[in-house]
Amino acid sequence: MEDLAELWLEGCVMAVVHAAGAEQGYWVDDTGLSHDDGSSNWWQLIPFGGDRAVLMGKDHELSGDLYDDLPQALSAGPGWLRDAWARDDRGLRSTVRAKAPIGFFHWADADGTQDRVPTDGADDGSGLVRAPYSGFNCRLFEPYYEVGDLNEAYAFADALFAAARARALTAEVLLPVLGCADPDRTRPFDLDSALRTAAAAGLTSDSRISELPFL
Repeated sequence: MEDLAELWLEGCVMAVVHAAGAEQGYWVDDTGLSHDDGSSNWWQLIPFGGDRAVLMGKDHELSGDLYDDLPQALSAGPGWLRDAWARDDRGLRSTVRAKAPIGFFHWADADGTQDRVPTDGADDGSGLVRAPYSGFNCRLFEPYYEVGDLNEAYAFADALFAAARARALTAEVLLPVLGCADPDRTRPFDLDSALRTAAAAGLTSDSRISELPFL
């Protein structure tokens, strides 16, 4: 499984950029962090506290669907995961039902152990989840063709990510990144929406969550 701390930070920063209006296909809601690339590839990271988490998704180029196998497979999993499935904690079961087909389903436990629902092939498609942070700058500006000075843009992205890690993300560190990502935008960026997303993800000093998941 990916480095969950870096995946959460990176994906949530992307969600902040998305919420501001520079589309990236990432968002944060009550279930956790989600990404959809618009080409039927998606993944979702659902934190359950205490470093426990589920990471699931689907690579559309790979066949197979774990949907029918999940109840039986999870019955042999850790107690917290069985309970989360039975109670639909954080919308786990509802999300699976809504998102099916499911290509991969991984989980991490509080003691650092990780496991997954077995698939028929060696490649379950989880490689489409991209982390850790080493490639963040490139991915942040990947969809844009006229970024300008990439060194400057990358420096702005580094500052934004550092602020997110310190739970100190503000409009001041976000705006330069948005300007680089979408320099020809004529409408104002939606900073209120972006900062609400940042707060929901735990990236601001006034966040409603007490600590960042996985950190």
